[in-house]
Amino acid sequence: MKISLVLLLCMSLSIYAQDIPDGTTYIKTIQSTVYKKKDTLNHRTLKTYYDNDWNVLTNSNNLSAALDKGSETVTIMDTDKKFVSAIITSKKDTLDYIVYLYDDAGNRTNYYQIRKGDTLNDQKRTYDKNGNNLELFNKKNGKYYLSFEAEYNDDNKVIHRNWYNANKALVKIEQFEYINDGKTKLYYKTDKKGKLNLVTETTEIDPETLKKTYHIPASGINYGIKLEHKKGYYSITKTDEKERFKSLEIFDKKGRLTTSVYVTYETL
Repeated sequence: MKISLVLLLCMSLSIYAQDIPDGTTYIKTIQSTVYKKKDTLNHRTLKTYYDNDWNVLTNSNNLSAALDKGSETVTIMDTDKKFVSAIITSKKDTLDYIVYLYDDAGNRTNYYQIRKGDTLNDQKRTYDKNGNNLELFNKKNGKYYLSFEAEYNDDNKVIHRNWYNANKALVKIEQFEYINDGKTKLYYKTDKKGKLNLVTETTEIDPETLKKTYHIPASGINYGIKLEHKKGYYSITKTDEKERFKSLEIFDKKGRLTTSVYVTYETL
């Protein structure tokens, strides 16, 4: 995957130099906080700038920004068939270029991560006629290998995934079960011994509220902070009337708030 790095770098640095990018119509602000009892352990404020059509201009809600405060992602190209962004560090250096390609139906078919002219990640996906992602292929040593294959039910909900390594060995199985007229989703995956375990149980409280209970510990970085879910923890996720992400709250077994993520939207 070849891109004119000089051209992209010039464009990305030009955009980065502005506090609010030209063409900004909407601003999304994320306030994320990690608590320990009544103390605040970590707090981040992240902003995403959009144009009039809600295309992303710049974004600080990414893994790089979490690891390097002050870095952000700058959109360089956004068309129906191609999306290109650059990750700019706090020192205004270009770390990576991210490229997505799309088919005529709008499905994301290819993903590339490029650093200093080298392609670090190269993926491609296949879809069925309903837009369900059936297969993921990763490239290693110049060849693509099947990373996962998925099955869906008549409601176009995923029910099964098999994961493979580059040697074609099955390394993980995921299963999804829907009960309560589809309002509750049970997610299972195999452990290192191949045993299938219940990981999470997600229930729709109302059309704008989801409750997820964790049966196995999990953690990851998002919204600029570390999201940690111990066994027995649960989260409440809410969307607004436009189905936009509004808030995420994580609670411990005793119902004490451990993490919060609140989102506001502003029109200029």
